[in-house]
Amino acid sequence: MLAKHLLKVSKALRGATLRNASKAPTTPFAGGGLRSTMNDLPQPEGDWQEHYNRRNLKNTAVLSVGIITLISSIYMHFTDEAINWNYTVPVYDRCL
Repeated sequence: MLAKHLLKVSKALRGATLRNASKAPTTPFAGGGLRSTMNDLPQPEGDWQEHYNRRNLKNTAVLSVGIITLISSIYMHFTDEAINWNYTVPVYDRCL
């Protein structure tokens, strides 16, 4: 049953490729020549400044979140009393 289905699909695909082969362009490149030229390269579309501003806004937001996270982690590092960071020598009660 699977073999019949695969045979049927392969025949359909073979027929589709033969039908599409007749619609192939006569030249391989969009410029109409046998070799690619600068005219075949994609042309930029839209306003580059608008795209740059959007990307720059996103990058600035990521940078500011990173700076805020760094400052807050440094603040928490130095003000947290729950963790003994061993900055100083502990004071021991000496019983003499």
